[in-house]
Amino acid sequence: MGFRFSKRITIIPGVRLNISGSGVSTSIGPRGLSITMARNGTFLNAGLPGTGLSCRERIDRPSRAADPQATGNAGDYAGQLKVKVSDQGLLLITDMDDNELSPAIIKRVKSERADSIQVLLEKAAEKINRDLEDCLGVHLSTPRPGSMPLIPAPFAIEEPQQPAQKAPGLMDRMLLRSGKMARDADAAQRQYVEDLNRWQATRDAHEFERGEIEKTFRLAARGFSAQMEKALNYVLSGIAWPKETQVTYAFSQDVTGVALDVDLPDEGDVPRRVAEARGNGKLTFKNRTDAQVRRDFVALCHGSLFRVIGEVFALLPGIDKVLASGYIQRNNAANGVSEEHYVISALVTRSQWDSLDFDQLEAIDPAATLNAYGARVKLDRSARFTPVLPMELSVLD
Repeated sequence: MGFRFSKRITIIPGVRLNISGSGVSTSIGPRGLSITMARNGTFLNAGLPGTGLSCRERIDRPSRAADPQATGNAGDYAGQLKVKVSDQGLLLITDMDDNELSPAIIKRVKSERADSIQVLLEKAAEKINRDLEDCLGVHLSTPRPGSMPLIPAPFAIEEPQQPAQKAPGLMDRMLLRSGKMARDADAAQRQYVEDLNRWQATRDAHEFERGEIEKTFRLAARGFSAQMEKALNYVLSGIAWPKETQVTYAFSQDVTGVALDVDLPDEGDVPRRVAEARGNGKLTFKNRTDAQVRRDFVALCHGSLFRVIGEVFALLPGIDKVLASGYIQRNNAANGVSEEHYVISALVTRSQWDSLDFDQLEAIDPAATLNAYGARVKLDRSARFTPVLPMELSVLD
């Protein structure tokens, strides 16, 4: 059914503070999000999974940290505390080795650090809800026609510094330290030369790649087909989708049109609950109805097609038409086999796209836009996609 092309670009969702793993929370907050309480204050700790990056922010008033009665201690306990959030939105208050504390300590922490704990819960709720917001706002990063994508920034790593040379003094010579100092200096110089060579090679490779990308975009804008393909590969593979998405494409024979075949996210990818920190010491979850989730999925699919269409028109000024057809995988209830079903197919011209107000993207409904341009899409009474026949490549002629 439909068309397939040999070139496939797998687009993995961008790095975000995801709701997964262990740590502060498993399914309700980013790994590494926690607060620690010690004599010198209360701090919010946030880590970005897989990057080694982290930040630490003080969230209490300095005056309270200096007060021995406001350190969060109970009885003879004087160690640091760590507060995390469970799957169910409940607080987990432990020592720094994740050992449980006594009920007396926990009660006192909740009482004396209520404001700090509320900050943690609000940030955890924000990260949870951002997943849904990213799905519903996938089209908000669509570039305006004629805008060029960013190329990598200039190489910014500082050059290694020449090690300082220290001549042996009288005391060094008397204590027979001159030989060791000379050996240490030689070792430092060799390490410097090695670091400098590595730095120069890294810098040259970065700047070469940066120049090639800039050249690719420039030639693609002038209509060189090979560079158009290379530039489109680069841009599509760099999109930080909220959910995993795959794009296959092919140019028309006269290279004035592009057909996009989009493997849309799965129906189960849309978040089914939102969180709220109500000030009661825990997160409150609200499950979205099946009808809401189905509508969210429809919005995610339309927004994803809207986004890729916009990327093509922004990057390649020689393209006059874009045919975007999206399909999903759905299990056949009769045999349990996963099948591919096209659910949206839309042909958009450049003149139609140029008529959109890209200063008001938040006011644009991608579904309404594509439907206004004659998209093929069908929903049943429960707002669930039903299969459609995608448009043929001949519409690009």
